Amino acid sequence: MRNRNIAILSLDLIVLILGLKAALSFARFAKVERNFSSVAIGQSRDSVVGRLGRPNYYSGKCGVIHNPPQNCTVEYVYGHPFSPLVPEYYIVSFSGDGQVIQADTWMSP
Repeated sequence: MRNRNIAILSLDLIVLILGLKAALSFARFAKVERNFSSVAIGQSRDSVVGRLGRPNYYSGKCGVIHNPPQNCTVEYVYGHPFSPLVPEYYIVSFSGDGQVIQADTWMSP
């Protein structure tokens, strides 16, 4: 009986943790959706992180998700919590001097 109670409590704890993680992921994505329109050409990386938070899907070399602009050296990709199952991405491309050169939404076909 005691082992069964421990197993039930452990399972409850796992479900609670997964639920909290999902809720935080959706809250974070809602912030990206809400603030993405405020990202403008010429803003710094720090400014983008201040508005959107740190990228949750990818940050690094350009061209991993879509065709980047020519001057792109780094891109930040913010993905839907269920990506790639729900292929909805917000992509910010940066030039070599750390300035935004493009900010686009992208949905895979």
